[in-house]
Amino acid sequence: MITKGTLAAVLVPVLVQLLALVLLISAPGAARAHALPVTGVLVHLGQQATSVSVSVHVPLLAGADPVDVIPPRLRIRLDGVPFHPSHMEVQRDPLQDTVTWSAEEHRRARRVAVEAPLFPDHLEDTTVVLVYQQDPGGAERLSGRMLLTPAHPAGVGGESLSATLGRFVVMGIGHILSGPDHILFLLGLTLAGGTLRQLFGLVTAFTLAHSLTLSLTALRIATLSPSIVEPMIAFSIIVVGLENLRRRGSQYPLRVGLAFGFGFFHGFGFADALTEAGLPPDAIASSLAAFNIGVEIGQGCILLVVLTLLHLIARASLSARPLTVRYLSVVITIAGSAWLIQRV
Repeated sequence: MITKGTLAAVLVPVLVQLLALVLLISAPGAARAHALPVTGVLVHLGQQATSVSVSVHVPLLAGADPVDVIPPRLRIRLDGVPFHPSHMEVQRDPLQDTVTWSAEEHRRARRVAVEAPLFPDHLEDTTVVLVYQQDPGGAERLSGRMLLTPAHPAGVGGESLSATLGRFVVMGIGHILSGPDHILFLLGLTLAGGTLRQLFGLVTAFTLAHSLTLSLTALRIATLSPSIVEPMIAFSIIVVGLENLRRRGSQYPLRVGLAFGFGFFHGFGFADALTEAGLPPDAIASSLAAFNIGVEIGQGCILLVVLTLLHLIARASLSARPLTVRYLSVVITIAGSAWLIQRV
């Protein structure tokens, strides 16, 4: 059941975004006396060229030349390639107290990725990005909009829903496979072995827990400081390593509890990747689900490799598997201890 608190947590960021877009587009006369806390970025994806314009309030420049400030800070990638304009120009509007920097590159692009905000030192400033795409007939349509802040510093526009979902699936796979701490935790859980049903239960418990905290963080409903999350992830690795070393008989219920309990902290760790990438406002739920699917695919790959190797070792020698589990558990415990010391 959707509570009022959950509904508010989802709607408030949307309302803030709409307000920022209204301020950017309309620029009411009442705002002339005070600088709006919005930096506007317009990207036009044409048939032959891509143009970018950035409207900045003069006080943010602190007297510096916009040509010296904006280009180094404007991190835009067109279809994965950095934006390299062929020419630039600057226009000043004394009435609005703004400066508009414009540039163009003679290259067609279908997707644009933007990393911002341009002025992260000014916490009150938000970078609003509008992406317009030109169809073959010459008409332009709004194909993407982003609200970038220090908490959500990146976004992608101009891509289809299927491309967005594919990108988040790949991101989820890459995040789990590139995170040695997550891999060692999964390895520690599965080293003890068990039936396929038991292993499925372990992964399901871990998935339920990290999906919950990942979703809460991505939707800005709840968060937890990295100073707590990162040491707890390292501690979880130590615990599963020691549990393997001290295991006497079946400890399946305990391992399910470890997978579920520590999965909450791993979910907060997964959320960092989404924070850096930024969830598209038009596809928050589907992108979140796609990222989770990617994480599960990555976990499945890890389990497949581990179980295959353990099966081959057990077939070669009945005594080799317990020794392998013991030695690997020692390595896992040492690695977790080193990370814990480093992160504390």
